[in-house]
This record gives sequence, C-alpha cells and structure tokens, in this order.
Amino acid sequence: MSQAVFKSIQQEQQHKRLHQKYKYNYTYQVDGIVNASTTLAVFLTITQDADFMLEKLTGSVLGPVDANGVPQTAGATDFPMPGTTTGFAGRGLSVQITDTGAARDITNGFLPLETILSPGYGVQMYLPYPIRYFARRNSRLRFDFRNQDTQARQSVTIALNGYKYQMPEAPMDLTPTKAVRERAEVA
Repeated sequence: MSQAVFKSIQQEQQHKRLHQKYKYNYTYQVDGIVNASTTLAVFLTITQDADFMLEKLTGSVLGPVDANGVPQTAGATDFPMPGTTTGFAGRGLSVQITDTGAARDITNGFLPLETILSPGYGVQMYLPYPIRYFARRNSRLRFDFRNQDTQARQSVTIALNGYKYQMPEAPMDLTPTKAVRERAEVA
C-alpha cells in the first residue's frame, strides 16, 4: 500500500477520536411498576456532563406482574392477549412524556405503549421508534404512565438511545445575570 493510503487512514482515525471526544452514543433507561387503575410519574434527569440528543425509543411492557415486576401467569387482566383468558396483558399502559424544564410536551397527551415500543407487549423485535429531541444537560423528562387495566399491575422499561454532546457550556449560559446586566437599558 502507498504512503498516501496510510496517511488517509491515520487522518480518519484522528478525526474519529476527536469527534468522539465530544459526541458519543448513549442510552438512558426509565422503568416503573404501575398498579392497576393508577398513574405513575417517573423522572429522568439528563446528567450534568453533557446534552443529549434522543433519536430512538424502544422498550417492553409486562403484565400482570407482582410488586417486584415478576410476571404472573395466572393473573387476571382486562386486556388478555388474543387466544388467552388470563395471564398475559396485550395492552392497557399508556405514557405521556414532558420536558419539565422547558415546559414542553414531547407527546400529544397519553400514547398507548404498544404503538411506540418494540417489542412492547410482544416478544418479537421491530425497529426502534424514531424520535428526535434535544435535551440540555440537567433537563428533567417526566414520564407519566397510566394503567387502564383495573385488575393487573404492569411493569414497563423504556430505553432512550441517542448521542451525548459533551461540549463546554457557553460563558453566557454560565453567568446569565452578567449578560442581562450588560444589555440592560439605562433610563
């Protein structure tokens, strides 16, 4: 191989190393056990070290489960899987996602989890749900899980995959009062 090819490979590796220094793949996890006919709020705080670009959503739901999240095959449910009478819920849990810091709804009300999660209530995997949302460091995402099943407790686990951007904070973001003071109009 020529020297130019090795130089090209070296430059590519240097670019990847420098690029990954500030941007890298990361996955957050949210989980909860939602009692029958209740709503459970679960908070996810984006860590201080980096901003987060959410790109994919996947997860699973099980029901009925005991208080520890262990599936109960003999449990009763309002939403039995087709072909069963007890033991396996096929739906019933929905979610509403809100960025509490920005006061921004990420979903339009409550969405049934079987429509956005893979595998959701099933065992087969589909492609993860594509979703794009940029959350600044220290953001708090609120997941409100609503269980419409009046008989069964359900367990949910959601994985949020995307990229962390570990860029330094802008000086104006670190000292907002100084920026306001410098731009203040004098009467």
